[in-house]
Amino acid sequence: MTTGGSHEELLLWLVRHAKAAPDPPAGGTDHERPLAPRGRRDAAALGLRLRAGDLGFGDASLPGLVLASSAARTTETAEKVAAAFGAPLERRRSLYYGSPTDVLTELRTLDESLRSVMVVGHNPATHELALALLAGDDRAGRAALASFPTCAIALLRAGVTRWCDLANGAATLAGFARPPYDG
Repeated sequence: MTTGGSHEELLLWLVRHAKAAPDPPAGGTDHERPLAPRGRRDAAALGLRLRAGDLGFGDASLPGLVLASSAARTTETAEKVAAAFGAPLERRRSLYYGSPTDVLTELRTLDESLRSVMVVGHNPATHELALALLAGDDRAGRAALASFPTCAIALLRAGVTRWCDLANGAATLAGFARPPYDG
């Protein structure tokens, strides 16, 4: 994995949170649902595999920032993944069951010096955003993204050099992986 320069196209890593517990803690809400044991294993393994560069994403730059929904399960997923390669994490309440448009709005506010960013979110928004960003002629990308299971990761090459220019149909799928990552 490499570090990106200032004029390279943007890389967007989309991750659906890992497997969560079916119920919130006593007295809690859906927002507080933690990861299940399998989810913790998958998220940690994903981070290690990204750092090792062996998920088939080539020399793509690792994320310089991880954005995550403020929900416990997405925050925990993001912490475990980002810990493997040391990216800072920002929690955003707007990503908690936000729409693909909400996620895109957050991305468009990012500093232009960031060339590679990861968003850890929820379905259906994560899956729908990945599909919406794909160029219409990226049939292989659409086929690869037929489903987006928990802790799956998609890498999109945005085809633009500024986050404010990120738009539907502007990206191509550079890679997609799903758990198990430790097998």
